[in-house]
Amino acid sequence: MIRLGNAQVSLERREAFLDGKPVTLGGRAFEVLATLIKAKGRVVGKDELFSEVWAGTVVEDNNLQVQISLLRKAFGAPGLIQTVPRRGYRLAVDVVLDLPCTALGRSPLKDAAEALVPLGDSASVPVLVVDDDPSVRKALARLFRSQDIAHRLYASAEELFEGQVETPYACLLLDMNLPEASGLEVQDVLRRLDLPWPIIFMTGYGTIPLTVQAMRAGAVEFLTKPFDEDQLLTALGAARARALVQGRKWHQARQVKEKYQRLTQRERQVFSLVVDGLSHKQIAKQIGTSEVTTKVHKKNIMNKMQSRSLVELVAMHHVIESRVEGQGPA
Repeated sequence: MIRLGNAQVSLERREAFLDGKPVTLGGRAFEVLATLIKAKGRVVGKDELFSEVWAGTVVEDNNLQVQISLLRKAFGAPGLIQTVPRRGYRLAVDVVLDLPCTALGRSPLKDAAEALVPLGDSASVPVLVVDDDPSVRKALARLFRSQDIAHRLYASAEELFEGQVETPYACLLLDMNLPEASGLEVQDVLRRLDLPWPIIFMTGYGTIPLTVQAMRAGAVEFLTKPFDEDQLLTALGAARARALVQGRKWHQARQVKEKYQRLTQRERQVFSLVVDGLSHKQIAKQIGTSEVTTKVHKKNIMNKMQSRSLVELVAMHHVIESRVEGQGPA
């Protein structure tokens, strides 16, 4: 789903919403809107719009003006589409990739920890391919079948996020230039959704600044099309091995988080003070209770966290702190 101010648009389902309510659009109007969305703020000339929306049909200029007017009226926003004299039209609002799972208040992996069976090796890690070019998806599917590599194909970021891939054990082969979002935007969404999948970017025109930006954000590899099959398979081997490691870390962290949720507010307070190295006497004084009560709290914490030692407890606290400080939603 794509957000335009207080409106949402699904290019895949050809649906539009304003403040959560459906907006009725004709086929031509939707195609005009889709073309402007894909331009991502670039001015789209009239010839390009006619070619995209009325391909092979001779139409008058006022047909385009009518569709632009209908869009402005449908969304109640005269300024939604800007007319650029003698050049064309452009969207006057930011095109933002919406977060379908975050909108529900949770990551798609939030409830997966208890039922999850850890993978034994990277050969079982699936490759998730996101590319809007059907020929690229077809060629990659053929290659992966020949190598017996589990894979899923998506034509857009929207398809990926609505595909309910409920496993931390996966790697992503992602086109950098998707119609509705850049690969870097998708990468940021994955981070905010607490999805630990390693990413290999694909692009038809790579630049050094773009490569640096992607790698700094955590990408495993950056491949420029057309790429060699052996090069791709080597990169995927490394990404799938990394996916196994990151998936296990995610699983362990989620288990720690679930145990932490069982603690009372007082126990969480004592937990923090215990791992800071305070004695029972010091903790009792700080929270205003007796040493005996403090010892009971500590025993309950050890039991609920299933910790056998203070060292384990400290390690668990580090996991909890790291997730609170921004390494994915808790």
